[in-house]
Amino acid sequence: MIENRTVAAIIVAAGSSTRMGFDKLMYDLDGQTVLEKSLQAFDMHPAIDELVVVVGENAEKAELLIRKVHKPVRLVRGGATRALSVQNGLAEIKADFVAVHDAARPFVSQAVITAALNAAFRMGAAAPAVPVKDTVKVIGADGMVKYTPDRSGLYAVQTPQCFRTDLYRKALRAVSNGDVTDDCSILEMAGVPVQLTQGDYANHKITTREDLPAKREERQMRVGHGYDVHRLVEERKLILGGVEIPFEKGLLGHSDADVLTHAVMDALLGAAALGDIGHLFPDNDPSYEGADSIELLKKVKEVLDEQGWRAENLDATILCQAPKLAPHIAAMRENLAGALGLDVQAVSVKATTEEKLGFTGAGEGIAAHCVCLLERRGTRL
Repeated sequence: MIENRTVAAIIVAAGSSTRMGFDKLMYDLDGQTVLEKSLQAFDMHPAIDELVVVVGENAEKAELLIRKVHKPVRLVRGGATRALSVQNGLAEIKADFVAVHDAARPFVSQAVITAALNAAFRMGAAAPAVPVKDTVKVIGADGMVKYTPDRSGLYAVQTPQCFRTDLYRKALRAVSNGDVTDDCSILEMAGVPVQLTQGDYANHKITTREDLPAKREERQMRVGHGYDVHRLVEERKLILGGVEIPFEKGLLGHSDADVLTHAVMDALLGAAALGDIGHLFPDNDPSYEGADSIELLKKVKEVLDEQGWRAENLDATILCQAPKLAPHIAAMRENLAGALGLDVQAVSVKATTEEKLGFTGAGEGIAAHCVCLLERRGTRL
């Protein structure tokens, strides 16, 4: 066992990503690129002293990413094959041990790295692996099955593959490595035993689009509050929630003065931070004189739709001493729900008196409050 041993990580990132159709190592995974996540895993590991990143055409982008690495790190140009790329990286290190990792395995855990390194410290060569879960068939050139190997002895090898550096270099001198797809094969060909350690099925390699993690739905939610009040006057219709209610007075306003619907619109616009109804429908614009507020609510929905927002539910309260509103509540709910494309069960309308207190209690006007919940959905990795 080497005392005060040093360890270098070679991150192989020189592939062309031809099967992906784009540079998979620069693909965004929840705010970090594939390469960035792989670098971070080894930058964080306490046993790693330095990193060497083997790059290809992505060198310029990789140069920007390695600035976030805290440990000594440098870039090396890759070769025509994976084996040659690793050799280029190996030529740049002086550490006692080397951990060779495919940058396309961004989900490697600290535990997997530790287990492979500890085995390499003891045995000289080690790699993480997981049991093969599917039945494997060996076929001939004609596509016909030749035989089925015993699955119990089959393992899928992962990275990092870890070695004593001088042992790896000696193996390289002893064998031809042009066709190998992993580093352990080189040592196996040289007669060096390799210890397999506990891998992780999550430590899979991103090779095709199907290997990318499924996108998850992102939900952004906002709460809004709206309030409106209008004076009761004679010779005006009383309209609340789009319902004309028989009464001796009506509400004064530029539009139909539907105080309930106005409170609903203000709650929705406020939740989306889109101002208020006065901004959207100015009271000095003659085109809105006597306007049907339910129709205006439909326009508010269109504005929300453009921003990706959808109302999830409303809870409104009307403050009114008279007339009695209970017989009309159901129709109000249906009108509001219809304008917003909601199930009526998502719309609550309540009415209350104020025990003859204040201007509403004195019958001078009617006020309304509304609280709403908006949701905007998208997708992310």
